[in-house]
Amino acid sequence: MKQFNYGLLFIILLLTACSDPQSFEFKGLQDIQLEKLTMGKNTIRANIKYYNPNDFSLVLKQIDCKVLLNNGKFTQLKLDTNFTIPPKKDFLLPAQFEFQMSDLVKNSMELLLNKPVKLNIKGNATLSKGMFTKTVPIDYETTQKLNLGAALSGMK
Repeated sequence: MKQFNYGLLFIILLLTACSDPQSFEFKGLQDIQLEKLTMGKNTIRANIKYYNPNDFSLVLKQIDCKVLLNNGKFTQLKLDTNFTIPPKKDFLLPAQFEFQMSDLVKNSMELLLNKPVKLNIKGNATLSKGMFTKTVPIDYETTQKLNLGAALSGMK
């Protein structure tokens, strides 16, 4: 009888451990800094704030997303490293974006005047929990002030 109880407990644990993770909730960009500003390729560093609605921690293994600014091409977000995400908490994901000046110029007045711009992030994230790995879609849209003026004044 004890073997039956242990077997049933194992099956219940296995089924709950295999539950699909919920997608993260995008909370915005923070700590935006321009690292390099030229007429060609430029670099912005920022922290992307997310919330993990899951009751369990996850390991983020990879992100591959397109970032659109006011529905126009802006940059690509790629991350290929293990990042542990705590359960039921906000977390910051450090990111570096490279973009062409021509892609930014289209929205320069909104950015310089600190007006809200629409950000779309679309792609996939690969998450793991223990030995289980799953690729989940990312599809966020938000309106946010990027405060490019403050980022320009903080340039090194």
